[in-house]
Amino acid sequence: MKKTAVLLTVYNRKNITIQGLNHLQQAISNVSNISFDIFLVDDNSIDGTVEAISSHFPNIHIINGDGNLFWSGGMRLAWETALKKDNYDYFILFNDDAMIYPNALFALFEADKNFHNKAIISGAFCDTYGKVSYGGRDKTEKIITPNGLYQNIYLMNGNLVLIPNTIVQSIGIIDSIFRHSLGDWDYGCRAIKAGFEVILTPCYIGETDRHDQCIAEPFLKKYTLRQRIKKLYSPKHHPKLSWIFNIRHMGIKKALKTLFIEHLYVFFPKAAVIVRKIQRKN
Repeated sequence: MKKTAVLLTVYNRKNITIQGLNHLQQAISNVSNISFDIFLVDDNSIDGTVEAISSHFPNIHIINGDGNLFWSGGMRLAWETALKKDNYDYFILFNDDAMIYPNALFALFEADKNFHNKAIISGAFCDTYGKVSYGGRDKTEKIITPNGLYQNIYLMNGNLVLIPNTIVQSIGIIDSIFRHSLGDWDYGCRAIKAGFEVILTPCYIGETDRHDQCIAEPFLKKYTLRQRIKKLYSPKHHPKLSWIFNIRHMGIKKALKTLFIEHLYVFFPKAAVIVRKIQRKN
């Protein structure tokens, strides 16, 4: 029997977390000949999340964070804990706000059979209106819509992702340089550079609404300029993170452009509002 470690990190959204775990458990029940261990990092929630998880899912391995891990840091801690516990054949990255379908995990493992443990399989998601929301993008950052076929992607979203241990043995886990975002994108790009593929599932395997079209805190007009600068240079948003990612995988022009835009939005938050409105229309 193949062994799989499911990894997730949560913080202060108890009801969403419980709902997401219920969907996960249902999907697990539809997969045979594979065992699952769930490693969940709670990053110091104060809304009763840990107590609710312990009550509803006593077999989940709960790891306590200090409140400063964010997404990438929490996922990395869950991954490190799993690696110490057992020699797993697969690792699954899972976001608790992803409402996965009952056949979601089955679809990931079916895809893996076609690529013989040499590809990361990223689940395609739609929003509540049926429009593509997450899964993967090409190198121009255009979201790729599932079309019934296996498609190569360049930028991988970590909503529900299957990673064979052969890839982990080759490139390791999420880079510790990333605190919150970009850890999943960077991991997929590193896998591609190492000679593996990153593949989108042919069909949607769940629903989750996009949150990346919301305006980030450093660009919100309600904060003073001093506050916006402080938020931009916080561990969660620091420009060096996007700079490192872009230099590694997108090129110097993209790195410079992103650096300029980040600071433009800080000084002129109205520009961020205009851009987001255009993106929502598209």
